[in-house]
Amino acid sequence: MRRFTLFISLLFLTTAALIAQPQFELSRNVYRLPYQAGITVTVNQDHNTHDPLGRYDLKGSGNGIDCSINYPIVAAAEGIIRFIVDNHFEHGPDCTSNCTDNNNYVWIEHANGEWSKYTHMKYHSVTVDAGLSVGDQVCAGTFLGYECDIGQATGPHLHFEVRHPNDPANIQITTAGGFMTDAAHLIPVINSISKHYLEQGDAWIASGSGVCTSTSVNLVLPTAIPNNGIRIYLATGTITNTPGISFTFQNGANGMFQAAGSVTLSPGFTASAGSYFEARIGSCATTNIPGACN
Repeated sequence: MRRFTLFISLLFLTTAALIAQPQFELSRNVYRLPYQAGITVTVNQDHNTHDPLGRYDLKGSGNGIDCSINYPIVAAAEGIIRFIVDNHFEHGPDCTSNCTDNNNYVWIEHANGEWSKYTHMKYHSVTVDAGLSVGDQVCAGTFLGYECDIGQATGPHLHFEVRHPNDPANIQITTAGGFMTDAAHLIPVINSISKHYLEQGDAWIASGSGVCTSTSVNLVLPTAIPNNGIRIYLATGTITNTPGISFTFQNGANGMFQAAGSVTLSPGFTASAGSYFEARIGSCATTNIPGACN
């Protein structure tokens, strides 16, 4: 099993730039798309367009107005199931009261303290079809149940989010709807697509294997990542920038370089005050509990 061997965090902030820093930081875990491999997944809403912010609406390609096409939902990373509700059966279009309260969902806690949520699941597909229970350990790609539109939903889709509790010893999940309070939303780093983050309008094919950008990345062109911009590179070997060529994360930008070999930042690279940038040494694997998953 491949896993992180070293973590290096470079955080560039000043007190005066706090207002401009990215609203959401990148996840420290690397996730796969939470659908069975081979399914085309459309991003209907992302962390900037979803109401409320910080969440994602994903949809299996071709699903119509009901849940007759059962797109399998899978765990986005290894972890332990902490909450399951899948006893509700009222579909969004037919829902008349307490629609948000009657969501079906799964919460998974990951080894690094992040949690992922999967909402609007089909009635009894988690406990019966997948045969899962609270406390079960799952791997990246473990079948969780089926995409549907139970509760507050307009058409079948998966509500997906990644959060980091502010107090890991006091996890707060609302009884109605299963919402996590007192926790930060994170932008999930995805190993299944070339740009490694989800954006409204994207359509990607889910993959079960880690997908790095390339063996090595050498940044050779002048680049400026603007406010609210995101740039992520995952490489199996090295990531470098060309000395003297400007590569800048501007105020409010969000970025991450992760390589299994080395990350070299030469003169010309700048992470401006108010940006959030991380350099990491690690593989593209999503497994993060040693020995638990192959």
